Amino acid sequence: MDWWNGLGKDNRGSRPRCILLVGGTRKEVAERLTKLVNFPGVTVSRDDKWKPYGRPVWKGHGNWYKARSKEVQLDKSCLLDESTCEELDSWWLAVSGQTTLNWDIASTCEIRGEKGLLLIEAKAHERELSKRGKSKKRPMSNDSLENHKRIGEAIIEANKGLKKVTAGSWNLSRDSHYQLSNRFAWAWKLASLGIPVVLVYLGFLDAQDMPKPRFSDKAGWERDLKEHCAGIVDNNCWDKKWNVAGMPLIPLIRVFKQPFAGP
Repeated sequence: MDWWNGLGKDNRGSRPRCILLVGGTRKEVAERLTKLVNFPGVTVSRDDKWKPYGRPVWKGHGNWYKARSKEVQLDKSCLLDESTCEELDSWWLAVSGQTTLNWDIASTCEIRGEKGLLLIEAKAHERELSKRGKSKKRPMSNDSLENHKRIGEAIIEANKGLKKVTAGSWNLSRDSHYQLSNRFAWAWKLASLGIPVVLVYLGFLDAQDMPKPRFSDKAGWERDLKEHCAGIVDNNCWDKKWNVAGMPLIPLIRVFKQPFAGP
């Protein structure tokens, strides 16, 4: 049974490539992530922790062991201490117990001599750049309504914080470009809690398992991403170090060619 079948409907595009990106020995993965980031003062070592950290394993009888290949919920991971996880959860949710965000890849790292986080949002095709707002399933329970409201408030708070830090134009929103907005909101919040952050938007090049048009080079990926960000994220923020409460926040645009002989 091919391992990518353990990813279910996400067995093409960026998801399996993220699994392959963190495959290999700890030394190999650490060096690969450091080279991918390619920013002064940012390193991933073999002693750091990252998720996901392996392929799903076929156990037979219709079952997969998926723990190694799961996307990352930062507030429920071993990458942050318990008090930070609790603070993130209460900032994002009015009523705990619901899911927060799934990240493609997250890793501890060193940023300018401080322990920090590397967060990677990966895409392999234009259609993975979603403009949708946060879904609002109906009917919504009272808890879901409260959380929907709290998430909107958290994004507004982050938007104000990013405007102040960069002196740029930001329009993060719960109701449009939700995924883009929540990525930057969480990166800002982590930095405000004293955790340096590198946020990488990663374009996988030449994803042959995806229909055309594909990302063929960095210039094309950067163009498509900035078009997606226009009016939401200040595109002057990229590839610079910003200070949030004295902590670095570094948004980067990067590409990687990851071969994948999948479905």
